[in-house]
Amino acid sequence: MPNKALNRLNLTEIQPNGWLLDQLNIQMNGLTGKLYDLWDSVGSYSGWLGGTGESWERAPYYLDGLVPLSYYLNHKKSWDICMSFIEWTLNSQDKDGNYGPEVTKNDQWSRFAMLKVLIQYYEISGDKRVLVFAKNYLEYYYKLIKDTSIINWSKARVPDLLYTLKWLYEKTGDKELLSFTYNINASSFDWNDYLNAFPFPRPTAYYIDWDSMSKLNPKMFDTVFPYHATHIVNLTMGFKHPALGFYFTGDERYREIARRGMEDVIKNHGVVSGCINGDEHLAGNSPIQGSELCSVVEYMFSLQTLIEVFGDRYYGDIIERLAYNALPATITEDFMAHQYLQQANQVVSDISKREWFNNRDDANVFGLEPHFGCCTANMHQGWPKFVNSLWYKEGKNCLVNMVLAPSTVNTELYGERFEIALTTEYPFKDTLNYKILSAPLKESTVKIRIPSWCTDVKVSCEEAIIDNDSGFITITKVFSKGEDICVTLPMDIKVSKWYKNSVAVERGALVYGLDIKENWKVIKEVKGVKDFAVYADSAWNYALASDLCANVQQYDVSEVPFSKENPPVAISVKAKKVDEWVIDKNSAGDIPRVPSDFNSEEEQVRLIPFGCTKLRISQFPAY
Repeated sequence: MPNKALNRLNLTEIQPNGWLLDQLNIQMNGLTGKLYDLWDSVGSYSGWLGGTGESWERAPYYLDGLVPLSYYLNHKKSWDICMSFIEWTLNSQDKDGNYGPEVTKNDQWSRFAMLKVLIQYYEISGDKRVLVFAKNYLEYYYKLIKDTSIINWSKARVPDLLYTLKWLYEKTGDKELLSFTYNINASSFDWNDYLNAFPFPRPTAYYIDWDSMSKLNPKMFDTVFPYHATHIVNLTMGFKHPALGFYFTGDERYREIARRGMEDVIKNHGVVSGCINGDEHLAGNSPIQGSELCSVVEYMFSLQTLIEVFGDRYYGDIIERLAYNALPATITEDFMAHQYLQQANQVVSDISKREWFNNRDDANVFGLEPHFGCCTANMHQGWPKFVNSLWYKEGKNCLVNMVLAPSTVNTELYGERFEIALTTEYPFKDTLNYKILSAPLKESTVKIRIPSWCTDVKVSCEEAIIDNDSGFITITKVFSKGEDICVTLPMDIKVSKWYKNSVAVERGALVYGLDIKENWKVIKEVKGVKDFAVYADSAWNYALASDLCANVQQYDVSEVPFSKENPPVAISVKAKKVDEWVIDKNSAGDIPRVPSDFNSEEEQVRLIPFGCTKLRISQFPAY
């Protein structure tokens, strides 16, 4: 113990720079910094402040992003808001170890979520009350499950409690915690068994008629059909379960279960943006099905755990795909509105009936609280917690840059400071510039992940060993203060194949979507926050040429990194309009088959990064 490849760094040891810092500032100036005053669910009446308001998951969700964001930006007002919730929470624990609002004392999931908040608070503050508090709750839960069956959301999300147990053990070395592991794990829905033999290769609608099921009492759902097992957010949270199984047991089977299970889910329900389709439940891999924003940010957090435990570059590839494509695409550039559901092929966003499994018609609009408020509360963790997935330690003298983004890491090797700044416009451009700001006068190692799409790495350092099989550049030497290391990751254009032989254009970590002219219309306004419908004011129904003959144009990265008006990169490709491909049931129609000689004039069309679009085609027919 512990069984893991890497060690996650303390939250305070990594700082965002460059465009990533710009993105965090946009977020704080948007809804994240304003939500406490705008939205009662996380405002002064919250049950997590002792009030009569929402007392379940929304405040913990919100704080899970606000705490690290407030720290990174040194934002006192938001930090004070965080502290009011944290102090109330720490003072709410009863003699048995349970805590939180009285009205939800029988719910455990919201407590799991708040523990993740307290973990980040401890890493920033060092407040030892958190260690005692978390141990008390784990003891309470351990006793609770001897006599009580954990059900519904709590049962599905026990892996998040195991994450807290792992963290607390690493901070304290308290071996009594390990005696809790078996029983706590046994109280969980078994995501390991589920991923080992993935049972739902088809959309949930193939197995279940929601109109019939919706008439039942929700407490009966799991006795009649696998509600929680097909729920998209539960699944993306559950992806971390094999990593935790390996951590506590060292059983190598979990490594295979994690990788194969994720590949099976992606094969059957994935789209090119990195999302797993779920609207609200697993929805197949058609690019017109919906992907929930909560599932994007929870998937990213699960990947952070998988990276730490297994050290596999595969998970670094996926987290970059999500962060650099799906996450910015579903939130407006000013971070003042979001979608509950995004589509990989999205040509209209409004309140119209669509083929969702069981989400409402407004789930596709951009607004304050489309469909349901969980994403309004939960979206804030995406970018701030992403920062903590960038760098890790391997052993005592090795730093690993696992996910690539502008940042500075400041930690200890050999008990001395080792500080490296990464200046880069990746993923938009291909150069990584590392500068050693301080280093011990001893031989140390820096490892840099090679993305799987890159086959021709160039490194300026003569000591660098490039291993494309393992997927890492390894540099072992006595580093000098002021030393520069330049890594180039050439970004060739790649065409990938998806649902019904649709094709997608990728370059590096970025997916590209058709640059559709967008017409935004306000459909309502609450407390100055607007909800929008978005309509296409240009043609979208194109097929791409099999021989792309693509032309890449690069531009400066603006203060809005994922800007539609000023995208950092664009690609021009050959295409033909497919007249029979039209709107069907208020979404782009199914991918048509296009003969290679069909009669339509060839044009040049512009593709921009998926994350810069709010309407797009990203999975095209081809001719």
